[in-house]
Formats: sequence, structure tokens, C-alpha cells
Amino acid sequence: MKPLISICIPARNEFPNIVHTFHSIMNCLEADGFGPNDAEVILIDNASTDTDPVKPGVKGTSSYLMPRGAYWNRTVRVIYDPIAGNHSARNKGAEIAYGKYLFFSDAHMAYRPGYFKNMIKAVDESGGLVHGSLNFMGAYPPKPSSTGYGYTLKLGEEWKGTWNPYVVNPDKFFAVPGQGHWGLAVDRQQFLDFGGYPEIHRTYGGGETFVDSLWWMMGSCVVTEPKAIGYHLASSRGYSYEHDDYKHNVLNCSYALGADWWMERAKLNWMRHGRKEVMDRLYAEAKIEMAPRRKIIEKRRVMTFNEMVVNKPWDKWNMEHHGKTNSAMSIFHWSWLELLRQAPDYVKKAYLESEFQQQLGEFIEANLKEYIYKGPDFEKKYGLETLQRWRKTLEF
Repeated sequence: MKPLISICIPARNEFPNIVHTFHSIMNCLEADGFGPNDAEVILIDNASTDTDPVKPGVKGTSSYLMPRGAYWNRTVRVIYDPIAGNHSARNKGAEIAYGKYLFFSDAHMAYRPGYFKNMIKAVDESGGLVHGSLNFMGAYPPKPSSTGYGYTLKLGEEWKGTWNPYVVNPDKFFAVPGQGHWGLAVDRQQFLDFGGYPEIHRTYGGGETFVDSLWWMMGSCVVTEPKAIGYHLASSRGYSYEHDDYKHNVLNCSYALGADWWMERAKLNWMRHGRKEVMDRLYAEAKIEMAPRRKIIEKRRVMTFNEMVVNKPWDKWNMEHHGKTNSAMSIFHWSWLELLRQAPDYVKKAYLESEFQQQLGEFIEANLKEYIYKGPDFEKKYGLETLQRWRKTLEF
């Protein structure tokens, strides 16, 4: 008999956190009324080095659980991913999962009773990607003002989202631009159909914004269930982390989604700090690595990335279902150009010779004016005509 839900946990050097996470998941499922055959936990061991080969079962991210009953009765399944990056691990877990629903969890979590019941209900009713609501370990009882419900989409300097505590409805799931992927649920067939996480991804960063944006672009939705509370144990990721890898991820993800204007601006922003040759290389590699995925997305999407940013489908969804919204977006434009004035000459030259940046500037000013960071302050100080001349020439 196949399980109802498959819980995929990418983990690298997570002992003993993984043990506590496993038992929290199983206890929460039991409290929610699920039986022992309703769930499977797929532990994707991401090249862990904490295993003790001499004393199996004593310690280790996966080796501790493997001699135990949960492993032998197949409640826990273990696969190994030699690529130390949690996004490839999640894709691999989804491929071998048996459940109708997928749930992706960090390996250092605890879940409040009601979590999985509410998440599965939200998947069925929304038809999209469902995030839980995040508190940190030790936060009890959970308070709305200290709970993470979604991301504010931030564009212009980089291409990312940052946490916010905005609650559209405290009793019913509501739409968000995106959120952190510490604990999310989705229909497995939809996840596989949309392609999941980026195929090429270097450790951490960018993949969450990619997946959430992709769901909106494909005509689905991304929501947060406020009644599904998870507690996150602040811990190291267990992965080696280089900021160049993060930059590479962002360039890859934005190119795959067709966000070329924003991709180039992120590159120019990082070039302000030097190493032009490195950024040129990462930029070129991103276009090669993500070309296949980009073609697939272009054929399947119902809106472009820029159309998504302008239309804000999360706002439309919330207005339709709740009669109110709390749009979460911030665009760095005039403040970024101000930073560009202090940049090396080669960055200014690249900006002025760009095939995209004047289009992007006009696009922001025409469609996203209300979201420009400190936009009214700059217009009051300089005047729009002066600012637009500044955008075109970098000179007042």
C-alpha cells in the first residue's frame, strides 16, 4: 500500500538534529490522525561526513536511523546524493517518492500538531504550493508578530526575497510572492510536471525564489497556511558556502525564468565590488547551464517574470479570496543608481552600453513606481526629469 504523503529531508551532517526532526514529524502525524502506513520519510543524505563506520547506529546523519525499526519497516528510506546541495537532493527525493503529496522539510525542525492536516487540506483547496508558518525553536506560544509568513520580493540590486510577518488572514491560507523552503507541501505530480528545483544548483541560494516564481508563472499559486506552525532550530547548513556560488545560483535561476533585465542588474551590482572577469564568467555559464530549462519554461508559462511582477497575482488571489491583501515587494532603482555613481568606471561603462538597463529603468518607472525604495524622497529632492537624465547618463 502506497503512503499518502512523502516527507523528503535533505540533510548533511545533521546528527542529532535529524533524530529529533524525524520523531517530531511522526508524533505530529499521529496527533493529526494519520496512521503508520500513511507517511514515508525519505532522508536524502547529502554527502555527510559525520557517520561512524565502526559503530553504526551510534551517530551519523543517516547511519543512526538505519539499524532502527523505522528503517526496517520502511517508514524511513535513505538515499545518497553525492552533490552537496539541498535542491538536487529534494528533486531526487521527489523522483522516488510514493506519496500523493510531497512535503519538503529541513533536517532541524519541530512541528506543531495540526501541521500536516492543515497543509494537505491547503494543497487540495488551493491547488498550488503551500508553505507553513515559521517560528524559531523556543518560541512558544507562537505570536503573529514574530512568525514568518512570507517573503518580500526584492529586486534591483539583487534578485531575492526576505522574510516578513505580514498576515492577510489569520484563519485561512493566503497568497504570498514566496517564502523560505524549510517546510512546504505540494502535489507530487504537479511538482514533477513543473520540473521542481533547478537542475544545476550550487549549495544554497536562489532556488526558493525560483520555485515560487515558477509556480505563479505556470498559472498555479503559492500560499501560506497560518495554522500550520513549524519551529526552526537555528543551525549551520552543513554545506560549504561560497558567496560566488550564491551569485551563480541567482544568475542561473533568473536566466531560466527569463528575468534577463534583472539578471544583468544583479551582475552589475556585484561588479561594483571588483572581479569583473569572475562575474562575466558566471554570467556566461548561467546562460549555457540553464538554456534547456529556460526553453521548457518559455513553452509552458502563462505569464513572463515581468508580467508576474507587474500583475502581482498574489494580490489578485488575496483580493478574490479574502477581499484584502498586503503586497510585499521592494524595488531598488534610484538608490541603486546612486551607488553606481561610486562604482569603478568599467561598471558604469557596462551599464551605459547595456542592451537591457534603459529598458529596465523605463519599465520600473512606468509599472513599479510605488514600490521604488525611497522613490518619493528622491523625486522630491531631485525631480523626475533630473532622475531620468541621471538614469540615462549617470550624470546630473
